Amino acid sequence: MIVNGIEIDLANLEKPLLLVSEEDELLFLQLIQPTIEQELIQCQLALSTRKSISLVKDIWLAMYRDREKLYINSGHAMLYPIRLILFELVTQAEYFQRLAKKSRGDECLSLIYAVILLQFVLQWLKDRFSGNKEVYGALKRLYRVSDDELSKEPSCETREQKIAQAIAVKAIRFEVRENNQEFASLLYQSYNLIVFLHGKANEGDVKESILPSLRHLAEPLNLFYQERYTTNNPSFTG
Repeated sequence: MIVNGIEIDLANLEKPLLLVSEEDELLFLQLIQPTIEQELIQCQLALSTRKSISLVKDIWLAMYRDREKLYINSGHAMLYPIRLILFELVTQAEYFQRLAKKSRGDECLSLIYAVILLQFVLQWLKDRFSGNKEVYGALKRLYRVSDDELSKEPSCETREQKIAQAIAVKAIRFEVRENNQEFASLLYQSYNLIVFLHGKANEGDVKESILPSLRHLAEPLNLFYQERYTTNNPSFTG
């Protein structure tokens, strides 16, 4: 499938962080393809590369199934340190757990919730580290890819790339810890937006999918983010 002008085999994503059944692997594949075909440009960070879509799958599974009953695949987790830290930061948050209660067992809602949460988190991190060349260089590989990286597995990464990932993980952990209230507010506002969209999708006699609602919300979604999470905004209150 063509994503951002690059052919990506959705059946050959990065290895999952969680122990996942073949049934759930197939279900995600059936869900993600039509989702990407909706061309949700306002969620382009979350749906832009093999790496970011793999993280969407991790978060989707944690929402769709009970996170407490799932197990981390330690062998895979060691291969993807940035994916792992982002997965942990999102899934351990209070508002993730609230959304998971609403979407547990509903594969479609779980996917949309996962996409929106990851979009907001990646946008926040992108803004935070845009001035840090070393960290940003490692982080941007989640949502920007070149043709020669498509088939590259973590075992093929250079020593410098592995060091850069380790530095990025440490920096992300520190940034979230030092700005804990802002990060919590980010997830809280993401939660509010999802609840709002879900309410809009269910207004009236005919219930509509959230996907069409999202497709026409590019400008409001960007404004929603910028008003609250632009780091240079002096009026930001969280």
